[in-house]
Amino acid sequence: MVVTQAIVMLIVSVSLGAAGQLCLKHGVNLLGENVPPLQIIKGIFTPYVFGGFLCYGLSSLIYLWVLSKLSLSFAYPFVALSFVMVMVASWALLGEALPPLRIAGAALILLGVLTVAASYQGDRSADVEPTVPSIEQPQ
Repeated sequence: MVVTQAIVMLIVSVSLGAAGQLCLKHGVNLLGENVPPLQIIKGIFTPYVFGGFLCYGLSSLIYLWVLSKLSLSFAYPFVALSFVMVMVASWALLGEALPPLRIAGAALILLGVLTVAASYQGDRSADVEPTVPSIEQPQ
């Protein structure tokens, strides 16, 4: 049950990261074209850009929890789903182009993530308490 919950939260984390990307892009688009760097810095405090950073922060906190439940070698490849999510959402919401070669690349990413997901066998390494080397204090 914990593993299923961790995988669901992993997908939530990745989705929040993708949402953060979309918010950042929309917020920067609202600033206009050829914006000077100082204006972009001021743009951090606009609702969409700030919201994008909040999405990233929440995504990171959830991801930390996920890493406490799943092995890194299993969880990290799921982050690649954000590439596919952002690509599809950019096409649907921002009107960006989605050429066939990009679709093929997204299909390969999905195939890779599904392959990693199928490899899950209860990752015994996640159940083992990690050993942390002690650092000796100089006398």
